[in-house]
Amino acid sequence: MTSSRWNDATLDAMRQVGDPLADEAVAKLLASGNLPAVQALMNTLVRNDQPLPADLPPELKEYFDATAEYTLPELKRIKAGEQFFATHGPEILLTLGCFSLPAAYAARKGVQVLYRTGYLAKRPNRRLFETTQMVVDVMTPGGLGPSGKGIRTAQKVRLMHAAVRHLTLNDPERSWDSAELGVPINQEDLAGTLMTFSEIVLQGLTALHIRYDEQGAAAYLDAWRAIGHIIGLLPEMIPDTLEEATFLTKTIHDRQIAPSEEGRLMTAALLEMLEANVPLKIFDDIPASLMRLLFEGYPGVADGLGIPEHVLEDKLVAIATSIGGRIASLIDAEAHRHRLLRGMSLAFIQFWINVDRGGKRTNFTIPDSLKTYWDLPDEVEPSVWERLGDWISGRGDDRDGASEDADA
Repeated sequence: MTSSRWNDATLDAMRQVGDPLADEAVAKLLASGNLPAVQALMNTLVRNDQPLPADLPPELKEYFDATAEYTLPELKRIKAGEQFFATHGPEILLTLGCFSLPAAYAARKGVQVLYRTGYLAKRPNRRLFETTQMVVDVMTPGGLGPSGKGIRTAQKVRLMHAAVRHLTLNDPERSWDSAELGVPINQEDLAGTLMTFSEIVLQGLTALHIRYDEQGAAAYLDAWRAIGHIIGLLPEMIPDTLEEATFLTKTIHDRQIAPSEEGRLMTAALLEMLEANVPLKIFDDIPASLMRLLFEGYPGVADGLGIPEHVLEDKLVAIATSIGGRIASLIDAEAHRHRLLRGMSLAFIQFWINVDRGGKRTNFTIPDSLKTYWDLPDEVEPSVWERLGDWISGRGDDRDGASEDADA
């Protein structure tokens, strides 16, 4: 049953299909002829966190009304999927940066439109923050409810995809070979992207030795299935079960994963951004080592993406992810499962919160409910990675003494 649903013939056909509803809205909007006003409106919609303007053009009002109507899986399963994110969110976001995004860049055809639009290459911090913010918006408990922020975020992403599709196909300076590449952001590429945020994430958690229950994982997929509907995936391209999701992921991988210069450049930009946000310079090779660890189940992909090898760090990351709690117990009295990995995840999140993304959109934000759930402080505190650095350099006693003086 599964194999007959997606094969080369059906997926080849899906590469020529975009998103008729959103494409029509963008085409009508551009047909008005007032391009400066259209550009200003698109910038406001995509980069601004504020509610939709009251004076939306009829074409866009019709679009937002239509795309808000979709069939949710059973609501309690959506809530269970959101709870799964609340439980494993820091590790999921770390997996997003070190596995999901480079997995998308490994698709030789799909990465072309990302590279052409400058995604990550020009503003790596901002682009990664926007992607991560979308995940937080849609997966925060209540995010997919009637008043949740997630639905509106997904609608804006879908509209942005349609605008990119239109501009790429109508670029007077650079032609686009739809026969070879498919239409930009086509149905197969959208399905592959949905799998990177869902099924690939679950693969990443397994590789990081994060234990999770299958029911929670299935509910997490259900939440992303709902998001797939909102962002314009056709129903026949959305898997119903984890088994189907695994099959679809492998099928797209076998068809699309191949080395490309664009994929290597995108991965290099992503690594540069991640390394710049590592709390201590002695750990700046850790993101590459994490990527290589996560791609172990996909022989040749890490090399094809140009992810560098760091023999010592690669071995340390493999050890740390499997017995992180034991290592953490040497430097932190509050030892628990994967304390070291969670410490790194939270350190990245805290750095993202503290860095201005630029543009008109507000800074990267984590809802207070998730901050509390993840034990994420409002102010920056020494992470377990900083503690490890202090321990290696012999500064631990100085830090503890300074803390005691401050308390006094």
